[in-house]
Amino acid sequence: MCDQEFRTLRFDPRFPNQNQTNACYMNYCDYYRCRRLLGDVDDCKIFKRYFETICPNFWIEHFDELRERGAFPGRI
Repeated sequence: MCDQEFRTLRFDPRFPNQNQTNACYMNYCDYYRCRRLLGDVDDCKIFKRYFETICPNFWIEHFDELRERGAFPGRI
């Protein structure tokens, strides 16, 4: 038996197209911007769930490396 709950993501009207590259990037930025402004609260975790679902893992790793080096191009 699996203890993990699976749910689909809600429709985001900001990204109506099939290509979800921009949604991946924006949700990643929104998560870290939310954490910077509000701290580690549950309200920010929705963005993390979205980008972890949409983004390929190697993109997330690359974004994390850029953030750690202070070279991430997004506004966080």
